[in-house]
Amino acid sequence: MKNVFKVLFSLFIAINIYADGNNEVLSKTKKDIIKNEQMQNIKSSDILEFDWINPINASLSHTKSDRTSPKQTTDNFSISLNQPIFKSGGIYYAIQYAKVNREYLQFATSLKEKSMLTNVYLAILNLKSIDLKIKKQRFLIENAKIDIARKKEQYLSGVIDSSFLDNAILKKNSLEISLLDMISSKIDMLKNFKTLSSMDYKKVELPCLDLINLTTFLKNNLVLKDQISNQKQLNYLKKMRISSYFPTISLFASYNSNRTDYIKVNKDSYKQYGISISMPIFDINRKKNIELQELKYLKSKLDLKDKKKSEMELYDSIVKKVKIYKRKIKLAKKQEKLYKSLLETTKDLFKGGEKTISDVDTMRNSLENTKIDKYIYQNDINILLLGLYEHLQK
Repeated sequence: MKNVFKVLFSLFIAINIYADGNNEVLSKTKKDIIKNEQMQNIKSSDILEFDWINPINASLSHTKSDRTSPKQTTDNFSISLNQPIFKSGGIYYAIQYAKVNREYLQFATSLKEKSMLTNVYLAILNLKSIDLKIKKQRFLIENAKIDIARKKEQYLSGVIDSSFLDNAILKKNSLEISLLDMISSKIDMLKNFKTLSSMDYKKVELPCLDLINLTTFLKNNLVLKDQISNQKQLNYLKKMRISSYFPTISLFASYNSNRTDYIKVNKDSYKQYGISISMPIFDINRKKNIELQELKYLKSKLDLKDKKKSEMELYDSIVKKVKIYKRKIKLAKKQEKLYKSLLETTKDLFKGGEKTISDVDTMRNSLENTKIDKYIYQNDINILLLGLYEHLQK
């Protein structure tokens, strides 16, 4: 039992909470989902970064006509390019938007992966908690059995009436039913865990958890980083929209080749190239479009402010709850110290013939229950800290 406590306690004090999570605990399907999403992010970002470059178009046609005699045959081939080289900053903003979009997608995927990992670790901690509670329940049942034996003896001796014995039996039955409910709950927990991971939950190494300071939490917060990237995206989109109403300079070039077979063969080929300047003169929705993008950008600022406040509230609530559980651990330690003293006293009285072996067993079971309470509270602390872990960058 001491070893169990050391393991649980080390989860709390060892390293910091934003230690790298190991996605090996995830099932193969979950890992494949994350990997596929990461590859999609890379491809879509690569496409977006060069989306401002227009394609080179080619066309080839072969035409026959019987309107003339002899028939006329025409072959045409052309290749052309019309490429903007200056869009009043629009090209630069488009490239910057693509880079920020890559960052945004990475944060979004990291959040998804962190959420999956948190669910796995949460399932493990819940399983550890139910294991501890089941163990505690068995000690309570043992004490209830001892109490029944004691009250049965007292009842047969005429010291107490049957109601005391009946209450003791009912208490034991209630404890056994609760134990069965716990075992049933564990079955459901195991089922949930197996949908997330194929590993043995007892062998999974949990991330090292620690209660970091608020500044570090906000600095490494994935939720806020994701929102900041979204804000950058909308800022570049706003600038792209504005630039679309200013001059655009484009280069154009084409090569055309024609071959006509009518009485005699005629061939003709020529090239065209040049530069063009264009700008929209009138767009009825120009002002509205710009204002809409500006409003979206301003909303992203408000969203970031709101998210930051929400994350600060999350941190504050977890800190307060952790303090409460630490106080519970202190109380459990005091109670453990008391039961240790009572157990030693009971053993001495048993040796002197003043107490029975049942009294010694009862006190020992109560002591073990108190020890288990410490581990349960520590596990509850780790569950709380996972709420921070989920939002932190690796």
